[in-house]
Order: sequence, then structure tokens, then C-alpha cells
Amino acid sequence: MNRPLLHQLAVAFALSLAGLSSALADPASHIRLGREALNSDHPQKALDAFEQAMAEIRKNPKKYTADRIPTLAGMGYAALWLGNEHQAERSYREGLELSHSKSDKKTMATGLARALIGVGRPREAFDTVAPYRGSDHLAALQAAIAANLLNWNILGKENLRYAAPNGEYTGPRWQKELYRYADNYISYALRPKIDIGVHYSSDIDHNINQIYSANVLWPGRPLSDPQLNPTFWQFGFQQTQIGDSVGQVGLSAIRGGWSSVVNKNWQYSAIAGLGTSGRWTYATLNGLLLYQPSDSWGLNVGFDRQPIRTNTAVQNHILVNTIDAGGFARWRDVGTLGADYFHQIFSDGNQRDGFVIKATPEFVSLGRWPVSLGIQGYYRQYHSGIVAYDGYFNPRNYREALGYFIYVQKFSPYWTLRFYSGFGSQTIDGTTSGVRDFFGTLSGLVAPYCLLRFTGGYSEIANAYGGGPGYHRSYVEANMSIPF
Repeated sequence: MNRPLLHQLAVAFALSLAGLSSALADPASHIRLGREALNSDHPQKALDAFEQAMAEIRKNPKKYTADRIPTLAGMGYAALWLGNEHQAERSYREGLELSHSKSDKKTMATGLARALIGVGRPREAFDTVAPYRGSDHLAALQAAIAANLLNWNILGKENLRYAAPNGEYTGPRWQKELYRYADNYISYALRPKIDIGVHYSSDIDHNINQIYSANVLWPGRPLSDPQLNPTFWQFGFQQTQIGDSVGQVGLSAIRGGWSSVVNKNWQYSAIAGLGTSGRWTYATLNGLLLYQPSDSWGLNVGFDRQPIRTNTAVQNHILVNTIDAGGFARWRDVGTLGADYFHQIFSDGNQRDGFVIKATPEFVSLGRWPVSLGIQGYYRQYHSGIVAYDGYFNPRNYREALGYFIYVQKFSPYWTLRFYSGFGSQTIDGTTSGVRDFFGTLSGLVAPYCLLRFTGGYSEIANAYGGGPGYHRSYVEANMSIPF
């Protein structure tokens, strides 16, 4: 073969390689690969392709301006598929800021709402997607899910009608499943229910508590905003059996009250009851007032009046009245700080002042697995005025500090497991000892039949029954809520 022909072939091959390299560097080719991966159910490959597209766009943003919106939308969609809501939030938020057309804004707002719901910001999610809920079925569906999380279930039902005017959702299979999930939860929340609960606990000193409860909850209109959520009236009965190495005693109580959503910022509940044990009759009261104008902060005030559940305390008719006030603040991509002050007045003349602080950084999602991991710092301290009485555990000065590792796994849209592992120390009147605290909950909706919740734990932390080195307590609890 002659040299001029070889030279021409070499030049042509070099030019073809340059063209191929240029094509691969073009964001449009990566966007196309990303969309093909999504259509083939490969979200990780899709995310990699969209991230490569964004890397090319950032090298020359003016040249590839038109590619930014589809790239950010693809990144957000793939990240949500993989369970990485924080990355999806960043992508959709940037895309919403860059969007100019109504269609692009609607796409980005709807995706951002999905991500915000995933990171625990339902109020912002609802506000983000609200302008489009009347004209787009997916936007209306996200608004309905956010409303359910905010306890605005009448508003949630209205948005479900926007999402499926004829009762049949039109869209991809995953959206139909999401609609069914939202409809099941909202329908459950709005129906009357029977709640049944069983609790058992015991400690190293043979203090045993058995609690059986049954409540009926009925929706009504007064006292709540009729556009947000019904008032739920409650009436129930509770039987408690308390035993220790000396003997046992029973407590029987009836109670009734209501919970109300006043408006989008205020919610409260009030429950009063009457209990007996032998010839002793006592009154109980539980009230909670919540003010939360955004996902970023909120305040709470509460009151509780209950008997102390130890054998000796019941025999001596000891009640405790607790007043508490607190709140929380949450910083985006940082975490949440909560604090609560409490004052307790005991019917034996004792008084106690204390506070609780919790610091919880933002959780981390494990990509393609439906698992989130977190940590929490917990601190509690109180001071008691009287220490002579021995009907319940009552040191003059007490404090505890623990660090928790938190594991959260969603087995399906209906079932969630949360498990806490805590390690730290407690100081009782100057004596410090190590403590451990483990507990978990498994909860799920068996639609449309019932909501189930199982709780169990093991703790070395002091409580009303006892405390100190070597002390420990175990407990299990089951609750079932049946709509009718």
C-alpha cells in the first residue's frame, strides 16, 4: 500500500476518534443515555449519565444552557428512585430556580415536593406544589401526600380528587401505586376507629406493669377548620395492673376528650379522665398545644396529670402533675435541635424542675436501599426538692447523657422499622455509671383493615421504678387501630 493512502486513512481515523470523543463529551449524548437507562429500570446508570452531562455543562454553561433543565430533572428523578432525597432536593431546587416556562416550573416543583416529603419537610412540599395542584394530577398527588403528613386530611382528600377526578388515576404504574398508598392513608385518617393497646414492662426489682386500653375515636366538625381536618372525639377505658415483690394493685380509668386542627399553624388535644383504685378516686388530664408555622421551627406546651405507677405510690395515692414547654429548630442540610423544660408537682409535696435537649443531624440515605441512618445526642437533667419519700425513684439531682445510633428501614410504602441504640452515662446524686438504651418500633397500615404498631425495648436508664448501677427494665407494647 502506498504511503499517501496510509496517511489519508490515518487522518480519517484520527478525525473519527475526535468526532466520537466530541460526541461523548456532548451533554445531549449523556442525557440520552440517562433516559434510556431510566426506561430500562437502571436508576444508578441513569444518575451516572446525568451527572456526566452536568459535569460537561459546568465546563461551558453558556454553550449548554438548554441542557441544564433536562439534566437536573433527570438527576432528581434518578436520585429519588435510588432513595437519595437530599441529592434530589438539590437538583430540583436548582432546576426550579433556572426554569422559565410554566411546564418546566411545574416539573421541577413537583419533583422538589417529592424530595421535600422524603426529607421530612411536608409544609414546604405542599407550598411548593400548591400552585399546580389544580392543573396537574401528579402535582395534586404530591399535595395530597404532604397534606396527610401535616394532618390536613380533608384537604388531602380534595387533592386526591384533583389527581383522579373520576376515581381512577391515569399515569405510570409507580404513580398509580403512589395514589393508592395516599388514598389508603387519607381514608384511614378520616374514618372513625377503635384503638386497642397492650403494654407489659418489668425490671430487675420485679416491678411489673400491665396496661390494657381501648378507645373509640369519632370524627366531627366543631372546633376544627372544616377545610383541613375533622375534630376527633375520643372515649376510652384503661385497666392497669401493677405488681412488685410485696404485692399488686389495680387501676381502672375512663377518659374522654378531643383533638383539633385549628388552622394550618395550630393544633391541640385535650383528654380528661376519672380513675379508681380500691377506695381511691382520682382525676387525670392530658393536654397538648402545638404551634408550627413551618418545617423549620415550632413550639409546644403540655400538661399531664397521672398516678405514679408503682405499687407503693398507688397505695399512698401519689399523683404527679407535669407542665412542660419547648420547641425545635431545624436547619436545612444540618439537623434539628429540640429543647423542653418541665416542672413536676407531686401530691406528696415534692417538686421537680428539669429540661431535655435533643440534637439530631440530618439523616443519611443509603442510595439504592430504602434505609436511612442517623445519630442523636440526648441530655436530660432534673432537681427534686424532697428526697425522703421512697414510693418512687427520686434522687435530689439527676442527669443523663446518651448518644443514639438510629436505623430506619422502609419495607414498603406501608411498613417502617425504626431502631435506636443508645450508649452513655447517668449521674445520680454525684454517682456516675454507664447506661445503655435500646428500643425499636415496627409500624404499618394493613389497608384498609387496620394500622399496627409494635414497640419493644431494653433500658438501663433510671425511671419512676428505680435506677442506679445494675438497674435495667424491659418492655413490649402492641397497638391496633381498626377503622369502621
